[in-house]
Amino acid sequence: MERLTQFRQLLTEGKFDGFVITSPASRRYLSGFTGSSGVLVINREEAVLLTDFRYLDQATEEVKDFGFKVKEHDPQVWGTVAAEIGKICSGGRSRWGFESEHLVEKNYRALSGQMEWCVLTPTEGFVNRLRRRKSAAEIAAIRKAVQITDQAWARLLPELKPGRTEREIAALFEYYQRQLGAEGTSFPTIVASGPRSALPHGVPTDKKIEAGELLVLDGGARYDGYCSDFTRTVVVGAAPTTQQRELYELVLRAQETALAGMRAGMTGKEVDALAREVITAAGYGERFGHGLGHSLGLQIHELPRLSQTEETVLEPGVVCTVEPGIYLTGWGGIRIENVVVVTEEGIENLTTSPKRLTV
Repeated sequence: MERLTQFRQLLTEGKFDGFVITSPASRRYLSGFTGSSGVLVINREEAVLLTDFRYLDQATEEVKDFGFKVKEHDPQVWGTVAAEIGKICSGGRSRWGFESEHLVEKNYRALSGQMEWCVLTPTEGFVNRLRRRKSAAEIAAIRKAVQITDQAWARLLPELKPGRTEREIAALFEYYQRQLGAEGTSFPTIVASGPRSALPHGVPTDKKIEAGELLVLDGGARYDGYCSDFTRTVVVGAAPTTQQRELYELVLRAQETALAGMRAGMTGKEVDALAREVITAAGYGERFGHGLGHSLGLQIHELPRLSQTEETVLEPGVVCTVEPGIYLTGWGGIRIENVVVVTEEGIENLTTSPKRLTV
């Protein structure tokens, strides 16, 4: 009920009569419903979850503490949504918001074409104003997801041997996370070795890992709906070369600088600059081509981000990744990633896996 009350305050501030929620993450956040199909219709007095026959019993159980009624929608879902809004508004002229980053144009036309009396207004990040600051319960779920990933990495390390394929390593990591209690992965696991490690989002292949190669693994677990995110870089089967060690230490120094300086009240741009200045001063600024990090929660990528353009101010309760990297085409890449919570005093580091360069 508290989330619904807070959301209705946003409606008042935004001068909306009501709102249509279609994104799965926002739908779950506000209503507690975990099914794959449903639309929330909310105004200042009514809150309705429209779903299909498959989910009626599940939805009724899941939303009971969130203040929503559950109704079955017709096969033509947008006709049902329009009719429900019409009943709530009694046909009067009104202004309703919707998630423009999620409602596709075809469905927008199907809905708006049945509500000439209603002004449908696009918004971006509207529900995220609530979602970006995590509650204690949300942080606990993320903490557990991070712990699962840390433990899976510890199990995986002895398996990182020359001759294994990238696909094998990815499959093992996901299997270990499942064994440890994950309900699934946050996203498809990234494993890239040798020159392929220069691909920030390298999809695992049948390439066999060779002795002396860099290997980058980026993956995460999902626990109670909430995500973890994790990256480590290792050298497989041989002592690191001078260049591998020097660049690794540079990326680590950039991350540690950002972690030490990060505070509530800073913008995402300011935090990004803490790490970026270290890498740029060493001559590798152009090889750090992505943002320093991103928020996460019910989705693996949420707002605000830590990037060169992010002006959002970080608040206590924001959970985000800190993941600088350097990528040299034809040679390889290095990335180190931790998940942290912004606090009143600074940050809490949730990731506990060692960051020394491991062979």
